[in-house]
Amino acid sequence: METKKDVIQLFENPGAEYRGKPFWSWNGELRKEELLRQLSIIKEMGFGGFFMHSRAGLITEYLGEEWFELVNAVADEGEKLGLEAWLYDEDRWPSGSAGGKVTVDPQYRMKSMVMYCYDRSAFDWNKEIPGENGYEVIAVFAARIEGRAVYEFVLCEDQEALTEALKEEQYNKVLVFRIVPNAPASVYNGTTYIDTMSRKAVDRFIELTHEAYKEHCGNRIGGSIRGIFTDEPHRGHMLDDCRVENGVEICSAAYTDDFFEEFEKRYGYQLRPLLPELFFRKDGHKVAKIKLDFVDLGNNLFIERFAEPIREWCDKNGMVFTGHVLHEDSFANQTVPNGSLMRFYPHMTYPGIDLLTEHNRCYWVVKQLASAARQVGQKWMLSELYGCTGWQFDFRGHKAVGDWQALLGINLRCQHLSWYTMEGESKRDYPGSIFHQSTYYKDYNYVETYFARFGAIMTQGRQVCDLLVLNPIESTWAMIYAGWARWINPTPDNTDERELEKHYEQLFHMLMGSQLDFDYGEEYMMKELYSTGRDSDGKAILRIGKADYRTVIVSGMITMRSSTVQILKEFLELGGSVIFSGEIPQYVDGVESKAVCELAAHPNAVTIPFEKQALAEAARKTSSFYPVVEGEGAESVFVQMRYDADRKLLYAALLNTDRENPRTSLRLSLQDPSGAFSLREAPLFAEQWDLASGKRFRKELSIENGAPAVSFGMEAAGEKIFVFTREEDPSLETPEKAEELKAIKLPADSEFAYTLDEPNVCVLDFAKWKFQNGEWQPEEEVLRVDGKIRDTAGIEHRSGDMLQPWYAKKYCDDAYGELELEYEFYADVLPEGKLFLAAERPEFCQYYLNGTRLECADPDDFWIDVCFKKLEIPAGLVQMGRNTVTRKTLFRRTTNIEALYLVGDFGVRLEGHKKILDRKPERIGFKNLCEYNLPFYTGCVTYQIPNSVFAASRSSDHICLKIDGYRGSLVKVAPVGDSEAKAQILAWEPYEADITEWVAAGRDIGVTLVCSRRNVFGPLHLVPAESSAYGPGHFVTGGNHWSDDYTLIDSAIYGMTVRELRKG
Repeated sequence: METKKDVIQLFENPGAEYRGKPFWSWNGELRKEELLRQLSIIKEMGFGGFFMHSRAGLITEYLGEEWFELVNAVADEGEKLGLEAWLYDEDRWPSGSAGGKVTVDPQYRMKSMVMYCYDRSAFDWNKEIPGENGYEVIAVFAARIEGRAVYEFVLCEDQEALTEALKEEQYNKVLVFRIVPNAPASVYNGTTYIDTMSRKAVDRFIELTHEAYKEHCGNRIGGSIRGIFTDEPHRGHMLDDCRVENGVEICSAAYTDDFFEEFEKRYGYQLRPLLPELFFRKDGHKVAKIKLDFVDLGNNLFIERFAEPIREWCDKNGMVFTGHVLHEDSFANQTVPNGSLMRFYPHMTYPGIDLLTEHNRCYWVVKQLASAARQVGQKWMLSELYGCTGWQFDFRGHKAVGDWQALLGINLRCQHLSWYTMEGESKRDYPGSIFHQSTYYKDYNYVETYFARFGAIMTQGRQVCDLLVLNPIESTWAMIYAGWARWINPTPDNTDERELEKHYEQLFHMLMGSQLDFDYGEEYMMKELYSTGRDSDGKAILRIGKADYRTVIVSGMITMRSSTVQILKEFLELGGSVIFSGEIPQYVDGVESKAVCELAAHPNAVTIPFEKQALAEAARKTSSFYPVVEGEGAESVFVQMRYDADRKLLYAALLNTDRENPRTSLRLSLQDPSGAFSLREAPLFAEQWDLASGKRFRKELSIENGAPAVSFGMEAAGEKIFVFTREEDPSLETPEKAEELKAIKLPADSEFAYTLDEPNVCVLDFAKWKFQNGEWQPEEEVLRVDGKIRDTAGIEHRSGDMLQPWYAKKYCDDAYGELELEYEFYADVLPEGKLFLAAERPEFCQYYLNGTRLECADPDDFWIDVCFKKLEIPAGLVQMGRNTVTRKTLFRRTTNIEALYLVGDFGVRLEGHKKILDRKPERIGFKNLCEYNLPFYTGCVTYQIPNSVFAASRSSDHICLKIDGYRGSLVKVAPVGDSEAKAQILAWEPYEADITEWVAAGRDIGVTLVCSRRNVFGPLHLVPAESSAYGPGHFVTGGNHWSDDYTLIDSAIYGMTVRELRKG
């Protein structure tokens, strides 16, 4: 058992196990020396390890001999550096095909059961059967279909039977069901995805992947190589692709060869004769047992035949099985490709999720994961996070996205992505790169250490939680039909599903906004894991695995399992509390039933309206312990509390989920009606633990109506950690309260001397071109040029889903002809000093400036990323007016047509997409850098604030410099010219630096804006410039979403304020 001293030591210096393990994207021509160099950067950035993840652009053969040699070299060096090495089980994603090596054999390929719905008058048996490339026909029906409802239908085993049936005029449709294999796709290197409901297919995947690693990596498996990540496996989509082709409605459902056999064995009736009831609503009824059973079977086969064999292999070989399954955000998201993800989590060693983009607020995704993990006793929970956030994603965003996940239980952060290289298409692989390519990388340890402390705290002791909410996902299953969803979201007219999802979201916020922590109960897991009993106070408890609950909430369910009805009945008979909020389920196992209504009539059951206050009051009545947060805006504050084994330490983690507005006056009180924590007994002390600094402070504690309480405020997206203890720590200080005496805002037109830590850059991303000795073609943006050349050559466009270069190089390495490109820029002022062109693959291309060949003197010297080689430009070669850069190459499928970068000491003026070299400014102020001839600059810029600015404030007790808004990754403050001084990092609110000592010493103050790489690596022509997510498609938009002019974002500090404070 850890003592408080142990916890403090861990908090101050959290180890590698609590630090992030990013997706290290192996996406180019891998070289051992470069991989080892990047390992040191992983360590420098504060990470605790890495996942070796094949990504788009990989040139080294996946699972080839060199691949394994590099994996071993990296694992060995990582171990020396104290970094955890982790495998990833696929070439790109989703997991299962081993880069196409499994599914090159057709027997292992995913297939679907596809319905074709014909008008009776248009159906021709001889034409349509077999039809569709001879795919197997498994059933034909004559049916009466009206909208989404089926009323009568008859199974017709042959043409004669169908002809006879169609004599009945009520049958207006003919339904044909076929088994159709997935079509080959480049993302699987010319094959398909695997049938994850087939054990023999999954065994082949394990043989070619897991066993291959075991063979080549030896005793590193389960040693220096900790585990393996599976990414987005799924069992096939479910009735979400409804479409009409040539007058025939088509829709598909997941399938495997023995599906019908397993269905009858497990559910006791045949599926085939009832297929129309799966794809339509029988007699217009929205709920049906067959739908529930169909999804249930697919879910269970996927778990039994994919998850369980891999977990078994991992356990046998001492490996951790981690990763996440495809799509989690809603019931529809889960149902379409999988079913219930909560059921999958217990079969992983470290279960996980992914939450992409900056704006995803699907809090319940983590709550589902954490609930399952707590119930089966899993300590570690992974989140693949920050994907698709773009280069402009700042440290404040890293904190805001990570905070709520950490609060709810995530303690293994897998950052998406850290690129090995930016070569070719790789630079558009869901940017930005959380690695050395980002200007902020030397400061990222600040973020990682913050979250390592957060994770360390949130794994202490046990969670305070005795409230269980039934998870109603099976109600979604019972209501599916052909066209119920489009892709993974309910269609606009599917109001039943939309209302179910809305209710679920509202219930989450009602409880968490009342600071009532809870777990979800997944009905299948409940059946497998439940028991009932009494706690030490004699109160009835419902135990799900290793978690105990005093109260169960039923809300937003349409159908309930019969096993759940029995569990709740047993719990109620024992004296347990069940709260029915809102409408009571009218179905059991997908069949109309009054059984749940009878439960709700039990004397120990409580029936209340679906209202926040009513829910909170009912839940608190039976809770043994709960926190209450009071004050304006308290509903945005989420709380999780934890306690140690002997209840001498109580941790309270609080988060303001409002990212825009602070909470200035709040009060946390701890309600202990059962006396479980003996909080009314003195002594009791409160401490505040600061995650950013690792410092601890004394916190004033009061007793109100017998409840300990602390007062506090929170920044926008701010967090607080309070620790309540029986042991006073006399070494702790109480934070000084600060009174603002004066705030002096620097004039908006202020300008300052400045320094740049990188040379400036001019992006050259438009070119005219000629191919295969053809005529010169007009100037266009280079990715559009690339697409037109590929159209001419008759090959696919580049994208994240293209054939991998390692595969194309091996099987499709034809040369298509000579290509010449001409880029242009203009000069009104000739640059001074060193000047170079940053370009990719000079060994395969010839580069010329104004007709003079440029050479790469040092292939190991690069700009920002290893792919951008420096080609020095001799003095005097740039001329006034128009200049041209020419690139010549032999075009192959693996050739990349990309932007070039002119780098040196100059300014850049833009006129549309015309680039003109100009003078750099002498001074800069509170405006966008574009206005200072630095439109593409993405390094650090330091504003040098002279000491004289602070002259009037020198007599104050404390002087703080507040940043009044900025656009960049973060801001740092340090005295100018003092390399020994530690910069103050302003990564998130309150964006304020204490400069008292530096001002007193007469120092000028350097305020450094750490810019993002957005304005150099793009997207540069996206309209509007800001998007909710960023991926390869955002670089090749068209129509109203494209502009030839540059659509840059601001890089700026918008203002500064000097604050004079009195502390005491």
